[in-house]
Amino acid sequence: MDDANNKNDGKKLSGIQKYGRKIRERDRDMVYSRPALRENAENFEESGHGENKKVLRSKKKTADESSAKYEEISIEAGESEEALNDSEQLKVVKLKQKKKKQPVPRKRAKLVLEKEKTRKEKRDSRFSTHGRPVIFGIFFVLLIFVMVFSALLSYTYLVDRTENPLYADEIELDEETTVKFKIEKGMKTKQIVAKLEEMGLIKNSFMFSLLSKFNGYDSEYKSGVHYLSKGLTYDEIMTILSSDPLVTKVTLPEGFTTVQIAERLEANNVCKASEFLKAVNTVDVSSYSFLPKEKGDRDYILDGYLFPDTYEFEIDSSPDTVIYKLLNRFNNIFKTEYMVRAEEKLGLSVDQVVILASIVEKEALLDNEREIIAGVYYNRLRNVEEYGYMQSDATVIYALRRHGVITQTVSAEERAVDDIYNTYLNPGLTPGPICNPSEASLKAVITMNRHDYYFYVLKNDGSGQHIFSRTLEEHNEAIKSMSGD
Repeated sequence: MDDANNKNDGKKLSGIQKYGRKIRERDRDMVYSRPALRENAENFEESGHGENKKVLRSKKKTADESSAKYEEISIEAGESEEALNDSEQLKVVKLKQKKKKQPVPRKRAKLVLEKEKTRKEKRDSRFSTHGRPVIFGIFFVLLIFVMVFSALLSYTYLVDRTENPLYADEIELDEETTVKFKIEKGMKTKQIVAKLEEMGLIKNSFMFSLLSKFNGYDSEYKSGVHYLSKGLTYDEIMTILSSDPLVTKVTLPEGFTTVQIAERLEANNVCKASEFLKAVNTVDVSSYSFLPKEKGDRDYILDGYLFPDTYEFEIDSSPDTVIYKLLNRFNNIFKTEYMVRAEEKLGLSVDQVVILASIVEKEALLDNEREIIAGVYYNRLRNVEEYGYMQSDATVIYALRRHGVITQTVSAEERAVDDIYNTYLNPGLTPGPICNPSEASLKAVITMNRHDYYFYVLKNDGSGQHIFSRTLEEHNEAIKSMSGD
C-alpha cells in the first residue's frame, strides 16, 4: 500500500482521485471519531440512558454509511488507511487545504459572476454620471475660450479694416512677379483658391478660404482678369479679386472690315484675332432675328453687323462675349422702324440695307452726301436693265484686299480684277457688306433722298464733294471738267 501511495505521489492524480482526496480532507475529523462514536453509542444504548433506541440506531446507521462511503472513495483514489494515520502527511494536507481555494458550486459561481457584473456596472455608472460632467465642463470652458478669442480677433480685424480700408488701386504690386489672374464666369471660391495656390500666390488654401468666408468675399469675386503679384497679403488679394476686373477701351472705327476689327481686338489684349474670326462664323446667333440665315458667298456671315463704336472689354475676353456685345449694339441702333421702312417703303431686306450702307460708308466723304449717294445706288437697283452694275470703286478696293492688295485708289486696270465683290463685273449688290457701316450710313439708306441721279464723280479740289449726274453724257462732261479739258 505504501508503494502504491508513493507511486501515486509521483504522478499526476486523475479527476476522481483529486475529488476523493478533497472529500477525505473535508471529512477526516469525522472519520477519525467514528469508531469512538460507535462504541459510545453502543454503550449508551445498553445503559438505556439518553435518547431512545430508535434514534441511536439511526445515528449508528448514518455513521456506518459514512464510514463505508469513505472507505469506497479511499479505495477508488488508490490510497490506504495507513497513509491517513501519518501525522506528518495530515499536516501537509491541512496546510494545502488552507492555501488551496475551495471549488465554488455552480449556483454560487453564478451568484459571484452576477455580483461582479453588478459591481462593474456600478463602477461604470459612477464614471458615466460623475466623469462625463467633468469632461463636458472642460470642453465647455475650452469652447468659451475659443469663442472669446475669435470674437476678440474679429473685433480687432474689423476695427482695423474700418480705420484703414483697402482699395484695389492703392495696392502696390511687385513688377517682377506680377501676373494675370483670370476668374472665369461661374467660378466658385474653392476653384479660385485652388488656382491661387497652384500659381504660388498663396501658401495656405485653408486659411484663405476661412478668411474669405469670414470676410464675406465668397460671393463678391468678379470674373475677368486681375493683376496679382507674390507677397500680397490675403486681404489685399481678396480686395483686388472683388474689385472690377481689368478692362480696356477699344475704338472700332466706322467702316472697319471684320478682319480689321479682329486685329484691333488682339492689339488691345481683348482676344486673339484668329479665335475671333473663327467665332464670327460659328457663334450661336439664333436669337438675333435680323441676321442672315446663311453665309452664302460672303467672307463672314456677320460682316456689316459688328457695329463700330468705342467699347470697354475685359482683358482676355472670350470671342463670343465680344461678338454678342457688338451685335447687341447693332440691335439697339437699327431700330424696329428702320426694318419696317426698309421693307414697306424701299422693298429692301435688312441685309440689303446693310450691304448698301457699307458701300455708302466707303464712298461718302461728307455726311451731307450720304443720303444722295445712297439714292444713286438705290436708283441703279431699281433700273437693273439699264443700270444693273453699281460700279463702285469701294467694292474694287475690297476685292483687291481679298487678293492681298491694299490700296485706297483704283486704276482702270484694277477695275477689271476678277472677284465676286467687283461691282464693275458683277451686277447688283455685293455678296455681303464690304465693311461694318456706321449709324449715319444705315440711317442714310433708310431716309435717302429720292432723286434721279445715277452717276457721281469726286471733285479734285480736296473738298470731298462729288458732282452728281442724271445721264451718262452729264457724267462724262463732269469728268472732263475735273481734268481741265
